[in-house]
Amino acid sequence: MHLRTWAMASRAPFFVAVIIPSILGGAVACYDGSFDLPLFLFVILGTVLAHAGTNFMNDYFDWRSGADLDNRDRTPFSGGSPFLPGGTLRPGSVLWAGLGCFSLGLLVAVYLALRVGWPVLAIAGAGGFIGYFYTAPPLRLGYRGVGELATGLAMGPLTVIGVYYVMTGRFALEPVIASLPIGLLVAIILYVNEVPDYETDRRAGKRHLVVLLGKARAVRYLPVLFALVYASVVAGAALRIMPPWTLIALVTLPVSYNIVQVAARSYNDTPRYIPAQARTIAVHSITGILLTAGYLIPAFLN
Repeated sequence: MHLRTWAMASRAPFFVAVIIPSILGGAVACYDGSFDLPLFLFVILGTVLAHAGTNFMNDYFDWRSGADLDNRDRTPFSGGSPFLPGGTLRPGSVLWAGLGCFSLGLLVAVYLALRVGWPVLAIAGAGGFIGYFYTAPPLRLGYRGVGELATGLAMGPLTVIGVYYVMTGRFALEPVIASLPIGLLVAIILYVNEVPDYETDRRAGKRHLVVLLGKARAVRYLPVLFALVYASVVAGAALRIMPPWTLIALVTLPVSYNIVQVAARSYNDTPRYIPAQARTIAVHSITGILLTAGYLIPAFLN
């Protein structure tokens, strides 16, 4: 019972947000002729631990700020964790769980740094910094209008570049460009999920983009954000930085269009808005898988 509770509190189903960019980084490295399965599995372990630590810390500091205490529009994808407001878990235990996950993630990063180079620690440190200070004072990035950008950076470029470096021992432009669609989609997930939390977050002092823009204006910007995702894929392929096969990621474009439609007509009706949240997560995962396939197909053909 306790193990199940802690797994749910860690938001384990959402670890896909770091697993997808990790797999993409490995695929780009494979396309460039370098891949080490044991090291890759260690990277996956490290990113999952960092993500779990981030989730625990976010729940703890959001509980302290009161952001999750009176949220009546909680959905399966937003509204914060019910475990602290409901008294299922103790705040101190959640805090220590977060610190423990970050500590274990740091050990993984040190091991990888010893194997392939110290830049791994700089990349992991940047990701951990964003994860911890997303809600932790004094920075509280998620409260200051930069949370979406910071999250997209951590779960997009930093992760893809980090995995690529572990696999190849070098930096390159290609993983940076390949990471842009995934980073943008992670930021869009957060952006879409903030809409039902608008009132609660505003009262708690959160000044993320949806609070700053207002719900109606925020959903009007969704087409622009999705357009940037697909434009980055087309540009990467057109400039021959990414293989032409990565254009198969455009298959998810109709689903993104549907998300925009659902959000536009349902942003004030949480039950009807939930499909937009679910489909945004699906678009992130499927797009990431298709981009990965776009690298692996030519790698294996060659």
